[in-house]
Amino acid sequence: MLLMDFSWFMENPLPVAALVFHLFFLLWFINSFYFNRYRLRSGVLFFLCLLSLAVFLFLADPTPGQIMTSVLFLLSALLILLVIFGGILLVVSMLYNGVILLRKEGISFHNCLSLIIVIHVIMTPVIIANYDKIIQHEAIEILVGINGILTIYLLLMAVFYVTSGILVIVTSQHRAVDYIIVLGCGLRKGKEVTPLLAGRVDRAIRLYRKAPQRSYLVMSGGQGDDEEISEAAAMKNYALSKGIQENHILLEENSVNTEENMAFSKKLIESHCPFKCKISYATNRYHQFRAGAYAHDAGMNIRGVGSRTKTYYEQNAIIREFLAMIHRDQKMHMIFLSILVMLYLYTVYSGVL
Repeated sequence: MLLMDFSWFMENPLPVAALVFHLFFLLWFINSFYFNRYRLRSGVLFFLCLLSLAVFLFLADPTPGQIMTSVLFLLSALLILLVIFGGILLVVSMLYNGVILLRKEGISFHNCLSLIIVIHVIMTPVIIANYDKIIQHEAIEILVGINGILTIYLLLMAVFYVTSGILVIVTSQHRAVDYIIVLGCGLRKGKEVTPLLAGRVDRAIRLYRKAPQRSYLVMSGGQGDDEEISEAAAMKNYALSKGIQENHILLEENSVNTEENMAFSKKLIESHCPFKCKISYATNRYHQFRAGAYAHDAGMNIRGVGSRTKTYYEQNAIIREFLAMIHRDQKMHMIFLSILVMLYLYTVYSGVL
């Protein structure tokens, strides 16, 4: 009844404006996600869609303070509680899984990432809240403020990254394809697939079996200095042990990273099939977002499939993937951060803060 009451909308332009903004962000999100879902923009636009929808529902409530307003208040309260308790659980989980990771995988900088970040996130607001008691120098005070800006910015980017990653996982490839690029990683004993790599191959085989007559597995991965054979060859041997026909396995043995995995595999597929074909890729879930980004860079707007990983490992791996994506788009982030820092310095020296 509300949408049909055009006279009400004419008398209340704010809900109309909110609806226009919501439709604008929704269409922008759909268009952006369709052409390239492997950008942080997906998470940003998704949140803007939800925010503009909430604003519209609030402004369009025909009985202020009653139906819609009460519902939105309840949802907001639940969201706040979810954020608070979810944040606490996340911190505890990162601490717990970080310790388990060090015990099982050994001490290294990469394995310490989750512990380093969670300690930094905990200490930053504590320092900011008490800086007047523990800091007596203006320069250090400014550095603390800049660190706070950096921390908040990275947390926001992390939220957008996780949201974008979830959207990618939810829209994973489920239908049969012609070629499945299996992304390699390190080998065990120089020639055997690790459980992590075996999970990728197993996930690719599941997709392959949807159309075994026309599908091909493209094993992608070169040979490291400490490896006896290439990762592609090791994955091929593993796939053969799972009953995959050898003539349905292609090897790409020159790549050394995900970017080259995608670029070299595309060339191999094009040489094997000059016609238009359907392509997917297989990796771990935590790696799907970045792998898809490099696939898009190589000219393949494709969806992939991901295998599950042990929780204690996956959480730390997600942090590494997030930092890798930040580094990949470092110029854009440096521009945004520079603007924020300059605004902060302006407010400090102009006496606003």
